[in-house]
Amino acid sequence: MAHSHDHGIGEQTPTGAHRTRLLIVFFIYLVIIVSELIGAWWANSLALVAEAMHMTVDSSGILIALIAAWLATRKASPRRTYGWMRAEIIAVLINCFLLIGVGCFIAYEAVERWINPPAVHGGGVVGFAVVGVVGSAISLFLLAGGQKESLNVKAAFLEVMSDGIGAAGIILSGILNIAFGWTRVDAIAAALVGLIILPRTFILLKKAVNIIMQGVPDGLNVPEIRSALAATEGVDAIHSLHVWALTSGVPVLSAHVRVSEQAWKDGSGPRILDELTHISQHDFEIDHCTFQLEEPGHEQHEASVHAEEFNG
Repeated sequence: MAHSHDHGIGEQTPTGAHRTRLLIVFFIYLVIIVSELIGAWWANSLALVAEAMHMTVDSSGILIALIAAWLATRKASPRRTYGWMRAEIIAVLINCFLLIGVGCFIAYEAVERWINPPAVHGGGVVGFAVVGVVGSAISLFLLAGGQKESLNVKAAFLEVMSDGIGAAGIILSGILNIAFGWTRVDAIAAALVGLIILPRTFILLKKAVNIIMQGVPDGLNVPEIRSALAATEGVDAIHSLHVWALTSGVPVLSAHVRVSEQAWKDGSGPRILDELTHISQHDFEIDHCTFQLEEPGHEQHEASVHAEEFNG
């Protein structure tokens, strides 16, 4: 007996639910980037160049996330039965690789400027960096609500946070330049921007790879899920239990359920199926779940990959 209680894929993912805010943040970033590039040219500041490049990559990441969120709303087809949801994770991967490249480039340029420090206009650095701080603060406010729901929104939130920290550091470097004439502090501020980029990029990369590899989403414990499902009245055993995510915020579960002989005979299958679905959705917040109910002894007709119990 096989039955699916999959309630279908929604019209939008968690990222899609915040598309408008992401779009506003994207346009805020365009204004900041243009301002900082003008300021970098006028003040001869590598720190402002680094921040502008950082924000250019971040804004491209936001644009990629917006495109991916739009793709994720496309309906499923015979060739893509889950639609384009995983396009969001591909967007995160692309963004991570871009950030790693920018971080390395900024670090290289910072070393060059430390060795040969040019003259820097501290007042111009401070003035144009303030634009970045204000824009980052507004963007953080817009994205705060969605960063717990979507990996792409979280990526954008962390990017904006690092941009704000970087801009604050650049303001400090400009003040030190004005007060003490420390021209090398511009190279230090640029290097700090690069150092901010890399650690959180690797964290995001790890999360994205876990989804691509169909790993168990953070916050879900497979043995705990197995125990809760197996405790259902009329269930003898759970095997071939798999928990993964289509994209951030969309966990999926499938399992083979061996029903007791008595429950099989008295037709308790529909009740068991409803209870298993209820446990998955309400106890573990997994809406997309599929259960295959099996009579006792059915395992011997399955391939070994299904017959073996998962004990990890």
